[in-house]
Amino acid sequence: MQNRASVVLSIAVLLAGVAVVSAPALAQGRGGGGGRGGAPRVAPALPPAGPIPRTADGKPNLEGVFSGMGSGLTHTVILEDHTSGFGIRGGKSLIIDPPDGKIPYLPAALVERDRRREDINAYEDPVGHCEFYDIGRLHSFAQRFMYSQNKIVIGAQEQIMRNIYMDRTQHLPDTIRLWLGDSIGRWEGDTLVVDTTNFNGKTRMALGGDYYSANAHVVERFTMKDSETITWTMTVTDPTVFSRPWTFTTAAPMTRQREGSNDWNRALRLLDPAWEHDCHEGNVVLKHMQNVYEQAHGKK
Repeated sequence: MQNRASVVLSIAVLLAGVAVVSAPALAQGRGGGGGRGGAPRVAPALPPAGPIPRTADGKPNLEGVFSGMGSGLTHTVILEDHTSGFGIRGGKSLIIDPPDGKIPYLPAALVERDRRREDINAYEDPVGHCEFYDIGRLHSFAQRFMYSQNKIVIGAQEQIMRNIYMDRTQHLPDTIRLWLGDSIGRWEGDTLVVDTTNFNGKTRMALGGDYYSANAHVVERFTMKDSETITWTMTVTDPTVFSRPWTFTTAAPMTRQREGSNDWNRALRLLDPAWEHDCHEGNVVLKHMQNVYEQAHGKK
């Protein structure tokens, strides 16, 4: 099943704006100097990490652009251990609890995950329909942290803006359901803890079909280690889908993207409002994926 799924998953990677690329390829983007007509650019030396920057109230100042792309975009495809396939780089599991690195699906939920992973059903992925990424899936890309009155705002892929409310302790009424859920933040030392509920249950955590339902309770932890580094974890509790809570992280710590760093140009393209993320509203990508499926199974 995984081999069949890899064909269409890779097409979705290429056409839904989630390209899986190697680190050298990142340098070949706009302004990277690694394409035709020039030698690969050597990034200038960046300043060493310093102490944690802080706001006036003494809390860590997260403001800036950070990216966890350094070890590859593995969790936009499959969260658990997976081998390389057509257009897909193999990767180790990003799940740190349970220790076996596997998502603790309930039996019926695992059947549904596997159904979603089949290539014939890849068109269901909401990103192909120009709909929202899951909040965990967004960590495959660069993100811009900003402060706005009572909120910490995270700007991410496809001009998605997450609002983390720092002045509330109660979530919205249960009747209100959102693509990114309702996020409430608090500080525990130098860790920003983000508690999110009120999902609509329509997103997917990865192209490989991993998901949780509208009943999920998600807790993220952003811990600033120094001026250049943030570690991030996400714990998912959903007794309608999983047998126990589980936690995953990024393939590499999130590092500050300064001008001249390896991911800087890509980060700007993803986050600058002047660079609108293109999308065909599902039409072109879904037709192409269906053609690939039919050709692979001798139907054309």
